Amino acid sequence: MKVQIDRDILLQGVTRTQGVIDRRGTMPILGNFLLEAKDDQVNISATDLEVSFRGFYPAQIQEEGKLTIPAVSFFNIIRELPPGTIDLQDTDNANLIIQVCEARYQLMGLAAEQFPPLPTGADLEMVTCKSQLLREMIEKTSFSVSSDDLQYHLSGVYVEKIAENDIIKIRMVSTDGHRLSLIDRVVPGADQFGFDDGIIIPRKGVAEIQRLLADGEECSIGLDRKNLTLQLDNKFLFIRLLEKKFPDYRRIIPANFGVQFILPRREFFEALKRLSQLSTDRFKGVILKFNPDILEIQYVNPEVGEGRERLPLAVAPSQGATEAPGELPLEIGFNARYLLEPLGVMSSERVVMDINQKDKPCRLQGENEPDYLCIVMPMSL
Repeated sequence: MKVQIDRDILLQGVTRTQGVIDRRGTMPILGNFLLEAKDDQVNISATDLEVSFRGFYPAQIQEEGKLTIPAVSFFNIIRELPPGTIDLQDTDNANLIIQVCEARYQLMGLAAEQFPPLPTGADLEMVTCKSQLLREMIEKTSFSVSSDDLQYHLSGVYVEKIAENDIIKIRMVSTDGHRLSLIDRVVPGADQFGFDDGIIIPRKGVAEIQRLLADGEECSIGLDRKNLTLQLDNKFLFIRLLEKKFPDYRRIIPANFGVQFILPRREFFEALKRLSQLSTDRFKGVILKFNPDILEIQYVNPEVGEGRERLPLAVAPSQGATEAPGELPLEIGFNARYLLEPLGVMSSERVVMDINQKDKPCRLQGENEPDYLCIVMPMSL
């Protein structure tokens, strides 16, 4: 293999491998990426057997060939090299020589034959959609995916098709047992996706989808019960879906609430963000004291200090209220991060908090965002 390629183009491709490779070291080949030179382009591939990436990048190919290279070491070298043309050449013992002007590096690789075959997604029907639409849905649900490996069935975003007034929508749901996020959106062509029951996109796959979608305005996506393929220009992402049953999330969402508090979203978010600077690993709870026209937010941390802020609010009975929340003032404790994350991705000027009793879940919803909601469990005060 003998290749000349622009450093910035090469860096784009190698950067994509960093979130995909297996860094645990259980299989050394999965810490490498496959570099293949053929037909005036280089093919860069990486996989951890759950998430796989393949990208095609223009280059001058003097000799075709392929080998695998340690992804982290190669990335660290390329990003420090100056802009310009890079020469790449393999050796007989599966090493790669990297040369730019007077700089020369040699990395030990592994034979391309050891690299596992990647999926092709050829059997999936692809649907074209706006990248911004999928990016929004992921942004508004990914933060409540469980990071606990023991909660394997919660370690991804659940996706299902729902019918509403004869319109097919895609619903994304995630929960870690302490909070839940749900969003519905019309995705043109969603009825062509090859699954009837819901599917679970693993946490790592969700993160890589989000990164790839930032690269362009339009993408193609294919889904069935076991696999997801995402294409954006010359880049492909292949994801093996989790083969677990997602819990019945509808049971977590209360059918009715007792009272509704309406707050200025941005001011609420900024006050919580300031007060959360007092948090530590042991003390993460913020106290919300709801008065008839004022919300008092208090953070008390015996290790650091305390803070208090006040915001105006409006109070109204929740629609279909069946349970009284008790007389005001009403004090409820929350993990501040569980409020900050949904507030930060909403777009409405005002946010609605629906509450029953102080020990029961509350609902957060943008005033003008009926298709997006978050359920948050309170903390003991």
